[in-house]
Amino acid sequence: MIPSYFLVQVAFAPLPAPFMHALRDIEVETSVGQASIFRLHFDLSRNLFGDYDAMAIDIFRPLVPIRISVSAGLGIPQTLINGYIKDARLGARNEPGASTLEVVGMDALGTLMTHIQQPFTWPNMPDSGVASALFGKYGVLPTVFPTPPLRTMMDTTTTQRANDAVYLGQLARRNSYEFYIQPDPLAGMDMGHFHPPLTAVPPQGVLSIDFGTQTNLADFSVTNDMLRPTSVVGLSSDPRTRAPIPALGPVATELPMGLEPALARIIPPPIERPASTDAASPAEAQAQAMARATESSRAIQANGEVDGLKYNRPLLAGLPVLVRGAGRQMSGLYYVSSVSHNITRDAYTQRFSAWRNAVGLTGAEVFVDPLAAVP
Repeated sequence: MIPSYFLVQVAFAPLPAPFMHALRDIEVETSVGQASIFRLHFDLSRNLFGDYDAMAIDIFRPLVPIRISVSAGLGIPQTLINGYIKDARLGARNEPGASTLEVVGMDALGTLMTHIQQPFTWPNMPDSGVASALFGKYGVLPTVFPTPPLRTMMDTTTTQRANDAVYLGQLARRNSYEFYIQPDPLAGMDMGHFHPPLTAVPPQGVLSIDFGTQTNLADFSVTNDMLRPTSVVGLSSDPRTRAPIPALGPVATELPMGLEPALARIIPPPIERPASTDAASPAEAQAQAMARATESSRAIQANGEVDGLKYNRPLLAGLPVLVRGAGRQMSGLYYVSSVSHNITRDAYTQRFSAWRNAVGLTGAEVFVDPLAAVP
C-alpha cells in the first residue's frame, strides 16, 4: 500500500525543517462561489535566544505564496490550494509548549483579486468574456463557458465599480453560474472556473455510509427544504417600444440529479413574481428568471465527514459524487459545494457540503469506485 503524506511549500520552496517539526495540523477549506482558505497551526517553543522557534525567521510575510498538497494513497501529490498569506495569529501562554501560531491565507480570489479596486468599463462584452479577462489578469487559466451577449452599447454600457472578486460574483449570480479558483490537482496550476454546476460529468467517486467494509463516511445528514423550489413569472419592457415582455422560468434548466425533480413534487407549483431586477434587456430578464428557478430547485442539502485514507484521495468541490447507503430516496448523485480538509500526521478527514435538485435513484447510477482503498 502506498503511504500517504502531505507537502507544504512557502514561496515555491519546501517548508523549512524547524517549521515542519512545529506544524501540528493543516486546515484547507475549498468551496464554489467564494474564496478558499487555509490555516497552518504551529506549536511554539522557546529557542536559546528566548524567541519562539517557529517565529525566529520571518518567512510568513504578506501575500507570500503557499501551496499545500496531499497524497492519500495514489502516490502522486495532489494540490489542494495555492494561497497567499493574509493573517498570522499568535497565542502566547505561560505554560511551556502551550503557545501557538496560526497562519491564515486565501487563494487569489480572496487576496489578489480584492487588493485593488478601480472602476472599469466592459463595452459590448458578454459576461463570459469579462470573466476570462479577470482571471487572465492574475495568471489564472480560465475555464469559462460562453454566455450570450445580453448587454450591448445599444442598451447600456457595463461599468465595473466593485473589486474583481466581487464583480465576478455578480456576473456568476445573474447567469446562475459557479465561480471559484481551484488548482489542477496534478499540475498544480490555478484554474479559474466560471460555468454552470458540472452536474452532468462522471462522478468523482463513491461515498458509502453503513456499508460494511466499504464504509468511508463517518456521518451523513440530509435536509430537504420541500417548499423552496419555485417557478418564476416576471415582466420586462422593451427599451425601444416600452411594450411589456414576459420573463418566464417554469422549471429548472439543470438536468435532474435523481428520479423526481424537486419542483415537480409540489402541486400546485409555487410562483414567484420578482418586483425588480437589474436586467438591461428583455433577454437578460428572461435569463435571470430561468436562473432563479434553477437555483431554487437545489433544495436537498447534505453534509458529511469522509475518511480521507479510505476514500484514498481528496474530495474536490465543484464536481458530483455518488452517495450510497442513505436510503433509496436520499442516495444518489450529489454536487459537492465545499470541502474542509483536516490534515495531521496521523489522520486525514474531509467534511463536505453538497446539494442535489431531485430525490430518488434513477437506476442509472454505477456505484463502482476503482480508486477507493482496498478493504
